[in-house]
Amino acid sequence: MVCNNRVFKDCLLLLLGASLYTLAAPPYEWASAAWVALAPLFLVIREKTPRGAFLAGLVYGVLFCAGIAYWVYLAVAAYFPFPFPLDLVFTLLSYSFFVGSYTGLAAAFSCVLMRGGRPLLSYLFGSLGVPALWVVGEFARSSLFSGFSWELLGYTQYRYLPLIQIADLTGVYGVSFLLALSGYVVAEMWHYQQIKRQKAKGKRQKSKEDRELETPQSAMVPLPWLALGLFTTSLVVTLSYGTFRLSESASPPTTPPVRLALVQGQVPPAQRWKRVHYANTLFRYATLTRRGIGHAHPDLIVWPEFAVGFYLDREPPLRGQLGQFTKAMNAALLLGAPRVEHSETGERYYNSAYLLAPGGTLLDVYDKVRLLPFAEYRPLALPSLVPHNAEHPSDFTAGSRSTVFSLPQGNFGVLICYEATYPYLARRLVRNGAQFFVNLSNDTWLAGEAAAAQHFSMTVFRAVENRRALARVATAGITGFVDPFGRVSQLSDATENVVIGDILPRHQLSVYTRYGDWFVVSCGAWALMALCLAHRARQRTSTGVDNAQDAQSDSPSLFFVAGHPRQERQEAVTEKAR
Repeated sequence: MVCNNRVFKDCLLLLLGASLYTLAAPPYEWASAAWVALAPLFLVIREKTPRGAFLAGLVYGVLFCAGIAYWVYLAVAAYFPFPFPLDLVFTLLSYSFFVGSYTGLAAAFSCVLMRGGRPLLSYLFGSLGVPALWVVGEFARSSLFSGFSWELLGYTQYRYLPLIQIADLTGVYGVSFLLALSGYVVAEMWHYQQIKRQKAKGKRQKSKEDRELETPQSAMVPLPWLALGLFTTSLVVTLSYGTFRLSESASPPTTPPVRLALVQGQVPPAQRWKRVHYANTLFRYATLTRRGIGHAHPDLIVWPEFAVGFYLDREPPLRGQLGQFTKAMNAALLLGAPRVEHSETGERYYNSAYLLAPGGTLLDVYDKVRLLPFAEYRPLALPSLVPHNAEHPSDFTAGSRSTVFSLPQGNFGVLICYEATYPYLARRLVRNGAQFFVNLSNDTWLAGEAAAAQHFSMTVFRAVENRRALARVATAGITGFVDPFGRVSQLSDATENVVIGDILPRHQLSVYTRYGDWFVVSCGAWALMALCLAHRARQRTSTGVDNAQDAQSDSPSLFFVAGHPRQERQEAVTEKAR
């Protein structure tokens, strides 16, 4: 019965934590919930074995994935006409368990750092090691295999500008670290208060979990308060830096702006790929553009990903109409369309962005580098297992070149849809000379407003990380502008609309652009040192190596010791005898 009660309690805590994570993300955007979202998980794994902690982390990951990305099932059902049970199983295996496995690994290692019986140095390293492990887990799930970086913990704070300015140093992972540290501190303080209450009521026997209360030295500054001090210091430094950077944004611009017209056409996917609708789709976008621009005179007109479904080199009449349109508008045109390339091994298809000069001349092409698994390509042996759906082509080839487009007003890089969730792609474009970003997106596959809002929240960080303005245009979803400090303007989620705005090209490189994910590497190194210290402290306690410290157990240098050495060795001997 005790076991069943404990399992039930653990399940409730994991469900609570996953619910808080879900509520912190778009579309709910209760961002403050993210500061405590990991606390229930840390409370559960505190007294677990690594195997039990992995299972708890796996369950937590599956639950928050189901809460945040419930729309994945709808997208899978749209692309792959499996029966209901197979759709559900495919979604769980391809997404929830993929993400949950990394959460489980982070939890398994974190539980090692959260066990009792550690001296001050080990405790301090562990206090920062737990959030460091969370960051490493997020980076791993974003990078390994096909990678899936959707709605990391830090993305929930995209509206809190003073907080997210640190992203130009650490990337989104710096914000995730701070949130994970907050959750750890809440869990530690809660556990500490529980010990005090139980001891006051006489319901708790002495154990090494009471170390903060048993020694007069530790009563001066209990160890959880040290963790709280670390968090408070980190938060103050982060907000101070963010306030300083935001004050710099008031400086007058040094370069002339580039005027963009973002056209959201809302063409149904079923029409986009059918030849009979090619001309109508082109006419629809051209008409909407003319009507929406008026007398704005943009330098660049932007149509979204797959604005047209035809191959430009295979449809000369339609290609000619595009040239006439750009000439009449006296503006360059960036549009998304498929591209085919002939090779010795056959035809290769690309998801591409074309830049046309005001006279219709093709200036350059960018082929999408990071394709969406299952929707744009079929990984491993799945092509033979997944039914073909002609309405949604999924046999594209990944591009090999990081293209930077050039205009007289400035250079820019394109991120096509899902690519905006990968920090390294945006960073590489800036290092290649991009002065601002354009994100072409087709959010019709995301199946719902929640997914579109989540997608947009991640693009805000690409702007802040690299200190580059970003323009985003979607076939359906959210269209608008983000400045280099994360401020959103001219936002539109209408079905059909034209949004016009000015972008300032920038030349300076941020620390994150220059040095990449140095913060993640630092977190990995710190976590490794913390694990080594925890292992060494536990080994010394269990073997009784540190007898020489007995005489110094009451010295001022041990004011913050996690537990009394002699007591912990006696407990270790007793546990071993059992």
